[in-house]
Amino acid sequence: MLVNYDCQSPPKGEPLKAKPGHENARGVRFAQERSAETRKRILEAAREVFSEKGYEKTSVAEIISRAGIGHGTFWLYFRNKEDLLRHMLREMVSELESLDWYRENHLDEITVETVQDLEGIIRGVMEVFRRYSHIHPLVIRASVESEEFRRDLDELNLPFARILEAKLREHLERGLCRDLDPEIVSRIILAMMEFTTVQWVNGSLDCDLEKLAHNLSVIIFHTLRQEKSE
Repeated sequence: MLVNYDCQSPPKGEPLKAKPGHENARGVRFAQERSAETRKRILEAAREVFSEKGYEKTSVAEIISRAGIGHGTFWLYFRNKEDLLRHMLREMVSELESLDWYRENHLDEITVETVQDLEGIIRGVMEVFRRYSHIHPLVIRASVESEEFRRDLDELNLPFARILEAKLREHLERGLCRDLDPEIVSRIILAMMEFTTVQWVNGSLDCDLEKLAHNLSVIIFHTLRQEKSE
């Protein structure tokens, strides 16, 4: 005899099976979307409180309160405050990677022949630095004491530094760049951008991002540039 499990209970001893179909799939999608939304709320709350009080003075309880979640919910997503900071850093890396040129496999497509070319690159990176200015210095400090944070910081900085280094080597071979060490110069440029962004965010530099990126680009471009001799 055929048994219709949609209408009857399964025979004794057999487990009750979930009914397949669209309802079950919708339930899974809803749970995934809700989980992603909760994680987003926690991260946004942490960004707000970190910006207001600083990382060291912020407690997990304050983040939980700002996010409007249950106390136990936080621990389902993050192990501790350090783990939360690490996830925020990875978000920053993801934003940088979303920029078209921020990948080494796009090196051939990157042009740095004019101040405007360099300015576009610098402006994009500084905008991301600005959005995450409340955590970037914290990660730098944490990287001094934690090897894991040091690897995370390298994941953020090294791709951009290598892109700069590759372009400097290319210009050096073409006789368009001063005879300087490309690796050292690329790290100096990155440090200049980070420091300048922090000064700008803190209000020490009263100008907009366009002007800041332009001035920094002109200084870097003309300091390194060397015209070919006839």
